[in-house]
Amino acid sequence: MSAKWRWNTVQIFVSDQDIARETKRAELFILDSTTSNFQFFGAGSEKRMIKGLVIGEIDRAAIIADAIGDTTRTLTTPYGAVTGLKINGVPKFSAKKYSSAMIDGTTYNADTTPLYDFEVELVTA
Repeated sequence: MSAKWRWNTVQIFVSDQDIARETKRAELFILDSTTSNFQFFGAGSEKRMIKGLVIGEIDRAAIIADAIGDTTRTLTTPYGAVTGLKINGVPKFSAKKYSSAMIDGTTYNADTTPLYDFEVELVTA
């Protein structure tokens, strides 16, 4: 079951989210020693990988425009809002094959409204 979130004003129905933060460490080998030492160089920014559903060409185009324009936006989830996020790389979209669907109480028809599965990586600006 997907949850209704918002990327700025765009409704997205999220089915999967993964949050990661990379730590930068180097392993140093001390000469004439049998041990090594780890040096901490910092941590990368938080990355969120989101998969879900986007309804309609207008919302799809808005996400693509934000990626191209390097625009900072707010992601609103049922758990709160995350500010200062940007799309990292190219968002991936694939059109769903369907005849009609009811999503969040609204009926959609394939003749008038495309539905897209999408995947996007968000990073803190």
